[in-house]
Amino acid sequence: MIKFFTILGVSMMLCSTIKAQVIRGTVYDKSTKETIIGASISVKEHPGKGVMADAQGKFSLQLQSGETLIVKMIGYKHFQKQYTAIKEGQQIDIFMEPGVELQEVMVTASLANSRSKKAIGTNIDHINAAAVVATSNPSSLADIVNGRISGAQVYNTNGKVGMPIRFDIRSSATFSMERDPLIFIDGVRYGSTNTSDINSSQEAMSALNDLPLNDIESIDVIKGPAAAASYGAEAANGVVVIQTKRGLNGQKGIAINVKYTAGFSELARKYDQFVNNDPLNDFFRKGTEQQLYANITSQIDQNNSIFFSANTNKNAGIVPGNQDNRQTVRTGYDFVKDRFKLSLTAGYVKGKLSIPQSASGRDDAIWNLMRDRTPWPFIAEESWRAIQKEYENDRFTGSLKLAYTFPFEIKAESLVGLDLNRIDGLNYLPYGFLQGTNNTGSKQISNRRNQNMNWDFKLSRNFVFNPKWQLNLSFLSQITQASERVTGISVRNFAVPGISNIASAAEILGTTDNTFEKRTHGLYGEAFLSYDNKLFINAGLRRDVSNMIGRNVASIWYPTISVAYNVADMDFLKGKVDEWKFRAAYGESGRLPYPGDAQTAYLVENSSFGTIVKPLRKGNPDIKPERTGEFEIGTDIRLFNQKLSFTYYRQYTRDAIVYTTLLPSLGWPSSLSGDYPENIGKIQGQGLEISYNSRVFTSANKKHSLDIYAIFNQQSNKVINSGDKDILSSVNLIRAGLPAFAFYSNLSAGPVFDAKGVYTGAKEGPLQELGKPFPTYNGSVGFGLQLFSNFRLQTLFTYSKGAKVYNISARNVASQGNNYEPKETLKAQLATLTPGTADYISTATALSKVDGVRGDFIQKADFIRLSNLTLSYDLGDWAKKQTKGVLKRCVVSVTGNNLWLTTNYGGAEPQIDSQGGSKRTKGISYLSSDWTAVPAPRTYAFSLNIGF
Repeated sequence: MIKFFTILGVSMMLCSTIKAQVIRGTVYDKSTKETIIGASISVKEHPGKGVMADAQGKFSLQLQSGETLIVKMIGYKHFQKQYTAIKEGQQIDIFMEPGVELQEVMVTASLANSRSKKAIGTNIDHINAAAVVATSNPSSLADIVNGRISGAQVYNTNGKVGMPIRFDIRSSATFSMERDPLIFIDGVRYGSTNTSDINSSQEAMSALNDLPLNDIESIDVIKGPAAAASYGAEAANGVVVIQTKRGLNGQKGIAINVKYTAGFSELARKYDQFVNNDPLNDFFRKGTEQQLYANITSQIDQNNSIFFSANTNKNAGIVPGNQDNRQTVRTGYDFVKDRFKLSLTAGYVKGKLSIPQSASGRDDAIWNLMRDRTPWPFIAEESWRAIQKEYENDRFTGSLKLAYTFPFEIKAESLVGLDLNRIDGLNYLPYGFLQGTNNTGSKQISNRRNQNMNWDFKLSRNFVFNPKWQLNLSFLSQITQASERVTGISVRNFAVPGISNIASAAEILGTTDNTFEKRTHGLYGEAFLSYDNKLFINAGLRRDVSNMIGRNVASIWYPTISVAYNVADMDFLKGKVDEWKFRAAYGESGRLPYPGDAQTAYLVENSSFGTIVKPLRKGNPDIKPERTGEFEIGTDIRLFNQKLSFTYYRQYTRDAIVYTTLLPSLGWPSSLSGDYPENIGKIQGQGLEISYNSRVFTSANKKHSLDIYAIFNQQSNKVINSGDKDILSSVNLIRAGLPAFAFYSNLSAGPVFDAKGVYTGAKEGPLQELGKPFPTYNGSVGFGLQLFSNFRLQTLFTYSKGAKVYNISARNVASQGNNYEPKETLKAQLATLTPGTADYISTATALSKVDGVRGDFIQKADFIRLSNLTLSYDLGDWAKKQTKGVLKRCVVSVTGNNLWLTTNYGGAEPQIDSQGGSKRTKGISYLSSDWTAVPAPRTYAFSLNIGF
């Protein structure tokens, strides 16, 4: 009996020793020292049981000695710690480090907030741009984005350096020529309008040329209204959110990074469709590039950090005289203390872009080299080379962001962004060189001042109802203002060589003095409800007013709602899938009317009868933004090192602006016919987006691995109403029942013979639909191979099927010149045959199909392209050893872009557009035309990236 009680007593003592104790704690942000509301706290040894931090970041729960505490919060790295000894009532402080787990990505969820992808109900793509740039050599934003996001094609429209970028996002369900997404860089509303003050829009200077590619940390691409509704009346084309690198590196000290790049470019695909191709192919030169970039990041102390970078870039294109020289400096400063946070960013770019004319004109070099077998029929080569066309620009972007958390955990944030751009253009023909009939010189200068400003103010608060339910409320006010001022003068006839100032010219051809201002104020409210870190519901509403809409339109409202539900933790799925999310969303956003659509204007002129006031433009006081609504549904799943994402969307655009005829009987002159804007157009679109990533192989020692990835997009659109009329521009048509901007023209209906049976030309058939400028299918595929931990090989193939391009180059050579090989061969063959014979008729029939009828030159433009191949080798460990730790990083890489292309297109480059990308154009113009555009070059680059 004594033995029994002894054993019982010892057992009770042991049980009391390991009894769970109640501990209390507070969860803090390690960087800001602010408390974290809504963090989930659990015990590893007791899954399914846990609590949530309250409105002050506090919690209490039972924990036994030896057990492990786990703290999780979206946007923070998981905290995990084993406590070997616990006392009753023990107080602990937990500091969570901002960041994400390897499988978790933070993206821009709306104008008001960034969240983990698991909490977002739309398909927003995130690009780790810093990783892309670190080992490769992108020449523009298109090289970073294209092929790395679903639902979009992004490419340079011309092969010269500094040229515009075209964005084709999702189904392109719009009549508008303005197709650029909104672009924000560190919160600054970035002006993205291309500049063509002294040259054609095809060869405009891209505003995106000034983006600091080496400084970009990440890019979020918001592709449709379902996700972009919070950005309001200008976001129907999507939103690109760029975050640059910061000085926050988590530890006190200084880090220096230097990257040197050298490379060259060449004509990727030689011309072979002409009788004499040599002058054209020989015209292109080897382009060169040299770039030096350096940055310094420093964590001065726990409150202060800085970032500074400098970059110089000299890039010569494959067209003689095409040169882009650019110098950039950028800095960022962050201060955090208690409940206050300050972030300051500033960047300055100084550049000079030389753009010799090589597209869409009589004096265009390529036209002069392809039209006739004997080159330069319209302008002498020495005159062409003497002409100067260039832009000098200075650009400042800056933002100041302040944040403070008031009592009751109300957080206030204010951001002011500014984008200032000065652009001076010059088009100069020196005295003594003949252009047309002028050999006494000419000069055109332009002075442009662009300004974009935005002020965002946000209030937000998080409410924790219980350990599973919490609600975040946000209210945001956004004011944006964009203004342009362009002045210029064009003169000719200088008296003597060497004198070129404007005042010395004998004749003034014209002057320019234009101003433009756009103002928009938006109010946005958002409620974000979450349950058990699994179910997330977001609802928002934005109200916009703008000087671009009619005076009878008080304001515009844009709603959005989305749901995301994560099912991986369900009992029947545990251990079988790592992540599985279902999502659905609906949202609306818009496209503002063209400047002047809302205002009526008159022109005052002097005449022999006195002052005359006559109509210049009739505005519509009821004009509204074009409105696009989008429903999106999809799922994301991750299991066995594989990720699959599936998205289906439907878009419906109403209130599309159509320009209608004004009646002369109402006092409006016939010169304004077709110039009155009305919201009467409708168009719908739909599409499918699938992306797949897989770790195919990992060696036992983790030194070797193989990843593959693929993107598949399918999209289509159809015009529902075009104002009960056809709108035709060149060969592009807007008509109900057809895709937007469908190709519409004549095909050859056979040969025409004279009375003697001699071929005299092609007979044009009836007008008919001949395809569309947007692909039905497009996407990318590639792989990443790692060997011996240090060596990496990455590839990116892009593809497109279903689009067509109007080959104006070939058509014009066929109809006006003597150098189009298919036509000239058949002509020579026809000359050897006897009129009236079967062979003569057969050859004449073939000749009629290449004789210059427009529709015969609307060609398929399917392609598969090796867009990028990068080889890199990490010498970091070797460099550390050789320098005794001075060098922390050393990566050598070789990159090739546009290395291989197969296509059924008859021109040199299938992915091209003579419109020069998106632009502000009133009414309907043409899309996907190849008018002697420079094809995309093949480029090679070597980079050395070292860090201290």
